[in-house]
Amino acid sequence: MTTVVSAIYCAAKEHGLIAGDSCFEKYHLDYYICSIADGLGSGEMAQQSAAVMPEILTKYSDESVCQLMARCNEALKYKRGAAIAIAKVHYATQQVEYSSVGNVQMYMINDADKLIYPIPQAGFLSGRKLHITSQNINYQPNSRFFMHSDGIVVRRPAELIKNHSSAQAMVNAVIPTIDFKDDATMIAIEIK
Repeated sequence: MTTVVSAIYCAAKEHGLIAGDSCFEKYHLDYYICSIADGLGSGEMAQQSAAVMPEILTKYSDESVCQLMARCNEALKYKRGAAIAIAKVHYATQQVEYSSVGNVQMYMINDADKLIYPIPQAGFLSGRKLHITSQNINYQPNSRFFMHSDGIVVRRPAELIKNHSSAQAMVNAVIPTIDFKDDATMIAIEIK
């Protein structure tokens, strides 16, 4: 049986009260899903855009990541917009279904110690017509991945993931490097 262990960190720019980033995770019998949204700009308008993603994923998490991204895109019409990445770990197929539009990054190390870096689509979600794509990435037990918004800089992602054996250790290693000039959000995942 597959087990997912996660660690999440989300902080507002300059330690403020209003974060323009949001994150989401849900454990299900058949899958685990997580996401980061980075609302464009900062402040309340960015927060309103970022808040769209958790609302959509709470209601429709059984859908494919492309369907979820399309729902987020439609809900962001007449809002500032957001960069969003969604990762869905399918236990039965041992695949991570992943889609990203904008500057949210993901890095994955599989059991063979290979770094996988899915390239996000350029742009952002704002209700305009967009062809959204996804990737299916095979995983094995002991695979790990790390997602983050652009408020976090990871200079050596392979080293971060390889040198820290738990999700919490990865997050703890990154926190001291954050300069807080932007909202900072990260999710670290271990698939056991």
